[in-house]
Amino acid sequence: MTVDEWEYSIQIPHDPLGVGVARGALRLMLRAHGLDELLMTAELLASELVTNAHEHSTGPASLRVKWAHKTLRLTVWDTNPEPPRPVEAVGDGADSESGRGLWIVHELADRWGHYSLREGLLGAGGKLVWCEIAGP
Repeated sequence: MTVDEWEYSIQIPHDPLGVGVARGALRLMLRAHGLDELLMTAELLASELVTNAHEHSTGPASLRVKWAHKTLRLTVWDTNPEPPRPVEAVGDGADSESGRGLWIVHELADRWGHYSLREGLLGAGGKLVWCEIAGP
């Protein structure tokens, strides 16, 4: 990695407080690297991805934050190998308190995707859900 590239990863227990901890850690990372302009969008994206990991799996999760080629990539791993539900228009469910997370990711991220991981020597494979936002 060059000086212009960096990467952090934090482990998150299956605890509802993990979403706020992940958001706070991300805030510290971006401020330390002078990327305040990305802060609001990145925090919202990370919150949605970590919340989904907590709600749709029963095990721990992790958040990986990578800056390279003037792009911020957020990747969340969880223990559930099932892919996320397809993104649909909010439509009549606009007042719902849940179900809009990936729609928000779809709307705010420049790119996003997911893939399932097979079980390996270290245990459950789970899945990765990632998104990218272009930097200033």
